[in-house]
Amino acid sequence: MSHSNPTDTHAAHAAQMTQALRAHDPDAQVHIDADSGQLSVATVLSESEVLSVLQQIGVEAAVADEKPRHGSGGCCGSCGG
Repeated sequence: MSHSNPTDTHAAHAAQMTQALRAHDPDAQVHIDADSGQLSVATVLSESEVLSVLQQIGVEAAVADEKPRHGSGGCCGSCGG
């Protein structure tokens, strides 16, 4: 019996979402916070376009009410915060 590592699962989901988004924006970047499960996307696509692409691959997502907080990680520079 094998058990999937949550980090591996997050990486696999991020890779799937990145591939789908890069079909529309070759420079799109996706990150899933391992602790919160929050998805961060850096892309030129609009919020509605991102949600539509993710929905097409079976991912239910919604726009966060606030900017992500950068705890122990560094700033990616995409939010200007």
